Parts: sequence; C-alpha cells; structure tokens
Amino acid sequence: MSAFYALSAFLMTLAGGAFAFKYQKYLLYIMAFSAGLLIGVAFLDLMPEIFDLARRLELDVRQLMVVTVCGFVAIFLLEKLTIIHSEKQHDAPGHHHHVGLAGAIGLSFHSFLDGLAIGVGFQAGTKVGVIVLLAVVGHDFADGLNTVTFMLATKNSTWRTASLLVVDAVAPVFGAALTSVVHLDEHVIAFQLAFFAGFLLYLGASDLLPQVHAQPRGALVASTIGGLATSGLLVYVLNSAA
Repeated sequence: MSAFYALSAFLMTLAGGAFAFKYQKYLLYIMAFSAGLLIGVAFLDLMPEIFDLARRLELDVRQLMVVTVCGFVAIFLLEKLTIIHSEKQHDAPGHHHHVGLAGAIGLSFHSFLDGLAIGVGFQAGTKVGVIVLLAVVGHDFADGLNTVTFMLATKNSTWRTASLLVVDAVAPVFGAALTSVVHLDEHVIAFQLAFFAGFLLYLGASDLLPQVHAQPRGALVASTIGGLATSGLLVYVLNSAA
C-alpha cells in the first residue's frame, strides 16, 4: 500500500520537473515552502513519535538521537559525494559540470531514501505515514524543479535532463515497495524513524533553506513560515482525527 501512496511522489517529481521547464522564477518560493514543511514534520511529528516509541519500548533516547544525527550526516555525505545536489550555484560563471553516472546514482539513491521514509512511516502508523508522505511529496516537487534547473543550467540536453528526472521520480516507488514486503519490528522502526528525522532535517535546514537565505525577500520568509504552519496544521488535524 505504501508503494501505491509513493506514486504521488513519482507524479509530483515529474510535475516539478515539468514546472521548471516553464516557470523557473518560482523555484525559490517552492523550495522555501518545502523547507518549512520538512523541518516542521521532523520536529512536530517524527520526534514526538520517536519519544513515544522510546518510552513504550524502553529504548535509550540518546541512542535514537545519535541515529538522528547519523541520518543528517549520511544525506550530507551523499550530496557532497555526488554532483546533482552538491553544486547549488547553478548560474555562477564557469560552473558547467558534466552530470554523469555519479549524479544519476546519487540522485536515484537520494530519492530511494524518500520512498523508504514513506514506507517506514506507514509501518509506524497511518498518521505518521500520511504526514511523512506529504512532506516527501512537497520535497520531491522541489527536487524535480531543482534537478531540471540544474541540468539545464549546466548545458545538458533535454533528453539527458528528462532521463535523470525519470530516475528521480521512479526511485521513491521502489523504496516504498521494499518496505511493503519487509515488515519490521517496532524496535527497528523506532531507529529508522530516528534516521529519517535526521534525513528530513538535513533536506529542510541544510539543503533547501540556505538557498532561501541567499535571497533575502519577505515573500520567501513568508513561504518558509507557511510551510512550517502547514506541517503544524497537518499534525493537529491528523491527531484530532485519530
């Protein structure tokens, strides 16, 4: 079932890429909103869920927080060791890198982790799964936008750009499908949720948010706060319905 839900991430990534071909001027606003959404989901939903699991399963919270840091560092290293996301200054003079196999592998694994996060979220509970899904979908729209923008800025062909966009879109479905056939113990889910909390925090705070700071516009700040408010509203509505 989580793989079915992950199809929305597939569609949103493609939609983000298509949007970027025509409306690149809105890229930063979408990234700002996504940054707020991801940070809000990590702090307002995943962290409380992790603490609840730690209390119920008698796990060491410090160990879970170490895993959260590991998730943050892991995605940081992944992006620094690949081409697509490590070069953010698309329009800087002389920055025309060839995006090849390393970029494709890094991009696909990055998106595969998005799918795993969706699947683990649904194994933790429907409420957690829905909130993580919405956060990942928001991020994947921005990811599709960013991928196309970067590829075109570095003078890649339309065919290569579209191919890499498809890789980006398909990978979350495979990640979610894997969790559909591998059912995890609650203790393992607690540690995986901790890892993906760090993963989402990195994407929001260190991957998307710095690009908003580079352009000090009031509308961008409002978009980020809007993303945070949206995550809070989602958590409140779903908790009230539970």
